[in-house]
Amino acid sequence: MLVEFPLRVSELLCSRLCHDLISPTAAVSNGLELLEDESGGVDDGVMSLLSFSIKQAAGRLMFFRIAYGLGGENADALSIKETSDLVDGIIEEDKIEAIMPTGEDPLGRVAVKIYLNLAFLALETLPNRGNLVIEIQKSDTITITATASGPGTGLRPEVADALKPGVEIDSLTARTVQGYFTAWLCEAAGGKLNVTETTDKVSLIAEIPIG
Repeated sequence: MLVEFPLRVSELLCSRLCHDLISPTAAVSNGLELLEDESGGVDDGVMSLLSFSIKQAAGRLMFFRIAYGLGGENADALSIKETSDLVDGIIEEDKIEAIMPTGEDPLGRVAVKIYLNLAFLALETLPNRGNLVIEIQKSDTITITATASGPGTGLRPEVADALKPGVEIDSLTARTVQGYFTAWLCEAAGGKLNVTETTDKVSLIAEIPIG
């Protein structure tokens, strides 16, 4: 089981988190400026932009709070449905069709983090639009499979390299660190991460011990 977690990886994850929050927060700022410029009344388009951007930022904050952080005391008790809801909160519904498991059984903090990061990594393989299917199987182990499909779906070569054992930490970037971190989580949990890729389809399979 891995113990050491490189400082550079933490820095890159922070960079990635901030990058994903810049767009919705900037949109909120722009919307507020437009409201200030309105001489009378409130423009429906501006209010729609504000509502969408605030919802997007909140969804990403709740997601990353648990995917990258401790997530508070309730992270251990998150159910499968609640974990799926966190993924749903970062998906643009008009672009991604997602099928995710439901259920009230708690997954446990480690499995929840792996679920979230696996889903996020799978979403990154989609160029813009497509499908995401997540499945969970329990036996002697927990197997979480995230499958992304659609035209142009595929792992970028640099991300595929980041998933490999022994990758040079200095070679990682904010765009590739998600792959390294997801693989690290699986290995740290005593499990493994496998990848299968065909034309326009990528499956990421995490298998970890129960407990």
